[in-house]
Amino acid sequence: MKELDTKDAGQFAYAAAMDAQRRNTNNKSRYSQEQIRKALSARDLLDSAFSYTKLYINYRERFIAVKADMARSKGKFSKEVIDLFESNGYLVVSTPQALIVRIAQ
Repeated sequence: MKELDTKDAGQFAYAAAMDAQRRNTNNKSRYSQEQIRKALSARDLLDSAFSYTKLYINYRERFIAVKADMARSKGKFSKEVIDLFESNGYLVVSTPQALIVRIAQ
């Protein structure tokens, strides 16, 4: 699992969120239905294995990110889910704010 060092957007948080939402909407058309289904499956697995404050999918230019904010493990099943993602070629990234599963395009 990779760890990222992230920074708070501070006073620009609202503008950053609006820009991310716009890019998310525009980028979704880059992905096939199969890739979107994989993201939905990853979201469902994260929902089963972790407790979180917010769970959502971001469609980026080069990958789909399934993000669980403030994710906390529910038990041994969480480790198995992470191993499953990594064995299927997904990159699992941990930040202080979230757990992110990246599905390459």
